[in-house]
Amino acid sequence: MDYGLGLPGSVYNAYASQLTQTAQDHVLGDEHWIWADSAYPSEMWCVVPFMKHKSGHLTQDQKTLNYHLSSVCVHVEHTFSALKCCFQSLQELHHPVQQEWDPQYLIFWVNSCLIVHNMDIHFEELKGEHSVAWAISEKPDR
Repeated sequence: MDYGLGLPGSVYNAYASQLTQTAQDHVLGDEHWIWADSAYPSEMWCVVPFMKHKSGHLTQDQKTLNYHLSSVCVHVEHTFSALKCCFQSLQELHHPVQQEWDPQYLIFWVNSCLIVHNMDIHFEELKGEHSVAWAISEKPDR
């Protein structure tokens, strides 16, 4: 998993993603890609939904791809929700940036939460339990 931390304040996901190693170094290779929502740029490695043409219509294949892409986006949103449920401090990460090292502290905090969350999922799977099964089984409303 690639993620980017370190941008102070609030920024758009599409902008933040452009600063990750995946976007900058194109590390996915020719046979892999990322599915993203319409805010992201369409790249060879980034598949975004089809937008309606001036005619206002999409082909059935385009609608089908958009439907499946929507399902992926729902899973991603549920993953973030599960993470924030486990770590309430991530709901609204308010920490005053008064010292030079404060932004680095926040980055370490989020990284630590991600590591512990992934360890929790790993050990639950080893025990045969699945705390994120609800997120995996969710279907988009259609």
